[in-house]
Amino acid sequence: MSSSKDAIRGSLVVLEAVDAARNTRAFLLFLGSAVAALVGAGIFLAIASVAAANGVYVLAGLFTFVGWFVGMLITATGVSATGKTLMDQIQRRPVLSVRDVLTFGLMTLPKLAAIFLIEIAIFVCFLVILAIVLFICKIPVVGALLYTVVYPIASVAGGVLWFSFGFVVNPLAAPAFWEGYTVRQTLDVLGVSRKAFNIGRLLPPVVQLLVLLLIAGIVAFITSAIVFSGSAFVATMGSAMIGFGRNFFAMGSGFGLGAMSMGGLGGMSDGLGGYVLATIVGASILGAIAATFPLLVYLAGTCSIFLNLAGTSDEASSPALPPAAPQSVPFGPSSKPAAPAVIAAAPTPATNVQFHCAQCGARAEPHDVFCGECGADLPRGE
Repeated sequence: MSSSKDAIRGSLVVLEAVDAARNTRAFLLFLGSAVAALVGAGIFLAIASVAAANGVYVLAGLFTFVGWFVGMLITATGVSATGKTLMDQIQRRPVLSVRDVLTFGLMTLPKLAAIFLIEIAIFVCFLVILAIVLFICKIPVVGALLYTVVYPIASVAGGVLWFSFGFVVNPLAAPAFWEGYTVRQTLDVLGVSRKAFNIGRLLPPVVQLLVLLLIAGIVAFITSAIVFSGSAFVATMGSAMIGFGRNFFAMGSGFGLGAMSMGGLGGMSDGLGGYVLATIVGASILGAIAATFPLLVYLAGTCSIFLNLAGTSDEASSPALPPAAPQSVPFGPSSKPAAPAVIAAAPTPATNVQFHCAQCGARAEPHDVFCGECGADLPRGE
């Protein structure tokens, strides 16, 4: 950031990440990926369970590993595709199709793997250099004086290294790739390549990320309270009316753990195991829905933090993509561009202007970023 005012503005932009929870397109994209991951992993895990029941433990272990790998791969692709969708809408670029955005999300994963390998290499080099220097410090008399200097310097370097990886590189590498940066450009922007580490550069993104984690935690608490308070009530009523088990409050308020209780076992013995299984599956779906909202907020927040750190928010465009066309007129029902004389005139307060989405025609507020119905980006009125 070029000034303290920009740094403060960048911290406040993180609060706008809550609007991402209204993005229907990103919500459905990640939820669909999560369901696909559960189905894909479940198929291999079911085969593994059959193989284990027949005593073929090597094959069971292989299919178990493949099942977890497939589930993680699909989930990571869905998260990356969701982040790309949010980044494009924050930057007011045309939204990619589902096929293109999933392909882009999959192609981002090797770059993230390269970042992790580079981090490991840097950390190993740091350990080797530190070990050599500490070995030199074993020299009598001179070693003690040298250790007096090495100890504080190595401590600061190690702390900066940990915070750089944990609070800057790992959270912000993916938004950099979503914006079109290469691995080298990403490391350069995040201060890992040619730029030296320094505590002053770390403070703004670290503070913004901590604020973002607090906001995402609040959103997670609210969504979980809404979803599972209703789940507990419905599960209790369902067990009382249908009669599958005697103590289902824990099962309704959790992720199906109550199925292993006496009530769940009683339901199984009474031939009502289908209801118990339905409750477990339903609780899993509710858990995925409750987790999606804070994830969207977190992804949108990391995009904003990276754009502020890179100096591209509202000032420059991605190095791999052309700059978006400026939007100087509030988006209303009519798509007819305003005349130059009208644009050059002094702006008048638009307190009664009606804002609508161009794709579905749904009504929107002047401060909205995304359409709450279809997820399309809405240019803000100036």
